[in-house]
Amino acid sequence: MDTADVVGIDRILAGLKRMRVVDLAPLLERGIPRWPTHPHLTIDKAVTHDHDGYYCQAIMMAEHTGAHVDAPAHVLPHRMDRTIDTFPADHLISAAVLYDFSKLDLKPGHLITADDLRKAENATGVKVKAGEIAMVNYGWMSRYWRTDSKAQWYVMNAPGMSEDACEFFRERQVKAVATDTVAAETAIIDGVPQNNPGHMKSWLPNDILIIEMLRNLEQVTPRSLFVAMPLNIHEGSGSPIRPFAYCPT
Repeated sequence: MDTADVVGIDRILAGLKRMRVVDLAPLLERGIPRWPTHPHLTIDKAVTHDHDGYYCQAIMMAEHTGAHVDAPAHVLPHRMDRTIDTFPADHLISAAVLYDFSKLDLKPGHLITADDLRKAENATGVKVKAGEIAMVNYGWMSRYWRTDSKAQWYVMNAPGMSEDACEFFRERQVKAVATDTVAAETAIIDGVPQNNPGHMKSWLPNDILIIEMLRNLEQVTPRSLFVAMPLNIHEGSGSPIRPFAYCPT
């Protein structure tokens, strides 16, 4: 490594230190919302100082627990060649653009349209480009995420996106679409999922990954640097992630 390379790395690190970091991962803890057919998150204090001389927990969870990413194989039986381990480790490190609808007080079943996305771009002056990540904030997690006996309302009800909104992002050639709900574009009413054109038509069939259950999107700037890495799970349908955003101050 020559001096120019070292200077370049130092400049990158200095630039990142000047930015504000927003943690986008909900805390993994007992009772968090989960897709109804997925197993509960289990965190067991399996090894303790008193009993074993050191501390270590045992964890059991689905690949789609908390903040996570969906690979094409998750819902497309003909795309079992595209499990999460076939994507590069840095695939989810990218510039990102936020489409923020958190002030609209959306209801279960409400669909964001392509026209809504264009209006959001006009309001911020920022448009997502090819190879970037689109983040859509419904304001759902900030209002309805909880861990008590009513936690499941968050996943049994949700707004979503229309088919033309899903096509909007496909045409922009984004590498991923991220939301603060359990199923991205899929609206859910009283536990009944509605159409899912992103999963089945526009996104996963075209290797556009889906990131779900992000928190703190209200704190993210219209344009940011999104950073997350999936676990290298053999034939994984997806993976939990620890996402965060570097935002200009």
